[in-house]
Amino acid sequence: MDNPVTWELSDELPELSDALSGYNQADALLSEAIEDLKKVSALLDDTSIPAPERAEWTHIKSELINELRRMVKRSLRNTSN
Repeated sequence: MDNPVTWELSDELPELSDALSGYNQADALLSEAIEDLKKVSALLDDTSIPAPERAEWTHIKSELINELRRMVKRSLRNTSN
C-alpha cells in the first residue's frame, strides 16, 4: 500500500518517489522532515501571506527539499551496505 505522503511529495521529489514509497515511518528524522515540508507547503498555499514572508518560506521549502533528498540518498546507501 502506498504511503499517502509519497504521493504529495512526488511533485517535489519525483526522482525519489520510489524510495519514499517504502520509507520507514519509524525513521524519526525523515518523518520530521516530511512533516516540516508539508507544513511549509500548506503555508505557501495561503495567498494572504505577504511577498517578503512568502520568499522566506519558499527558501525554507527549498532547503527542506534538499535536506530530504540527502536523507533519502543516505538512507538508500546505508540500506544497500
